[in-house]
Amino acid sequence: MTVIFHGNVQEYTSGKKSYTAGATQSMRTLIETLCEHFGENFREFLLGKDTCFFLVNGKGIIATGGLDTPLHPEDKVDVLPFVGGG
Repeated sequence: MTVIFHGNVQEYTSGKKSYTAGATQSMRTLIETLCEHFGENFREFLLGKDTCFFLVNGKGIIATGGLDTPLHPEDKVDVLPFVGGG
């Protein structure tokens, strides 16, 4: 599975734009894997209130089961920062 980091999320991945994850069962387990790989600063950012959101194959996880969204090896997960403005 490929995870793509967009925008300022890359500040917490040492500039890496993507990550290839092994088999995971859900968004919850993927997030834990990413936090273990990228460390505590990444964890704090990723799990902070209103810092980012996730798409699985182009669909927001709010519509696909939230953290319990099932994942498959061929999936593409985008991690995008929230952007404010008007």
